[in-house]
Amino acid sequence: MRTALGGDTLGIFCESQRLYLRGVELSDSSLLSRWKNDPLVREMSTGLDTVITPENEERDIRSSLERGQVYCIIILKGTDKPIGYVRADWMDDTRQFAWLRFGLGEERGKGYSKEALRSFVSELFRQGVHRIDAEVYDFNEVSRHVLQSVGFLHEGARREAHFQDGRFFDILVYGLLSSDR
Repeated sequence: MRTALGGDTLGIFCESQRLYLRGVELSDSSLLSRWKNDPLVREMSTGLDTVITPENEERDIRSSLERGQVYCIIILKGTDKPIGYVRADWMDDTRQFAWLRFGLGEERGKGYSKEALRSFVSELFRQGVHRIDAEVYDFNEVSRHVLQSVGFLHEGARREAHFQDGRFFDILVYGLLSSDR
């Protein structure tokens, strides 16, 4: 079953050769909390000072579902093992402009992020999204490479917009248009 943008039917949103992406559920809060508390994930995406608990992840899931975001858990086919997440936050009421967020909690270094993102953005564009934005800390070379390999273009930087470990870092801005594919 496919989920329409902002729909409340859980199921498979999209799939690729090795993965399928299913709608997030409230019961995923502990899993997401564990992934987002991983030191590497904290450093590269959530920030070291962010407090992450199963309770606030459950609130975040509930809020994202109420706002009609597309929030998916990345699952390995064959084993049904959850390995990460990807989501689209809406930047406007038309749902033609989305902000991408993603992370792997497990199984890193095997190309799963790239595969999941290709499938996810293709489905968003198939459902009428015009533009997808993504941001990454300038020191996160892995995510920069993943975005570029999926077709995102580097469009600029928010200079010294992130503070971590006593230093300021740029946040790099990427964009992908439906016409870029």
